[in-house]
Amino acid sequence: MRAQMAWDSAQQQYEEVQEIERRLVRRCLTKQGFETFPEETLPAKNSDDDQRSLSDPVQAARAGYGYDPRRKSQQEVVDTSAYARMPTSYKAKLTRAEFGPDSERVTFTTPDGTTVGVPRAGCVGEIRTSLYGDLKEYLRLSFTADNLVRIEGSDDIEKDPKVVALLDPWRECVKNAGYPGMQYPRDMRDKARDLYKGIAREDDKALDAAVASEIKIATTEATCTKSVGLSEAVAAAKAAGSVKSLAKYETDMVAWNELARKALVKAQEMLKV
Repeated sequence: MRAQMAWDSAQQQYEEVQEIERRLVRRCLTKQGFETFPEETLPAKNSDDDQRSLSDPVQAARAGYGYDPRRKSQQEVVDTSAYARMPTSYKAKLTRAEFGPDSERVTFTTPDGTTVGVPRAGCVGEIRTSLYGDLKEYLRLSFTADNLVRIEGSDDIEKDPKVVALLDPWRECVKNAGYPGMQYPRDMRDKARDLYKGIAREDDKALDAAVASEIKIATTEATCTKSVGLSEAVAAAKAAGSVKSLAKYETDMVAWNELARKALVKAQEMLKV
């Protein structure tokens, strides 16, 4: 419970810090003479698409999984902003001023051997140093909270006894619907993705056929998942895994909560100057 409260509190405060940080970085760059900036976008949320099971047949019948490449191309809007029209030299100078040189980065090696890093220099590095102090510790704790806790909390979902007990009836259900050999919901998604391999975006006839097949696959998954109660079992297993994962990292989560709390106070003070 203590770890969960610390994680929840830290994540909420961290989001507030990130919002103020973006404003401080923009102010830092403006002071250096930069006036034109790209449109700001919020950081992408972590996705657990492979772990989540589709359980709404109505939604599935309407949109499938959303893999139709034409949907993505329709969302791609040509950037006609002032920043897009700026010369490459301006964009390069802005990037360097914001993030500093690539050689100036603080790194952290994750348990699986991957190296991740954050800027030490530039406006971002300078402001984060003011907010968090030790950037290496900031990187370690933020990575633990945003990645390790989530990943390890989902690791054993498919081994949970209640989930395992429902997988055989789920497999039988999708088999009877014409999809033998599917072991997990992610296999249905992989089958749907494969429908689009080798099809050109301009080939509407082939894409329409792929979409129809995708919708059939998604609807089958959703119908079977709902009928056997798999989504509820997965949600319960994920909650149990989260508790276990948070307990493992309780010390780090308490430290992360304190770091985020201090950073938020500092960020609010810096914004007033």
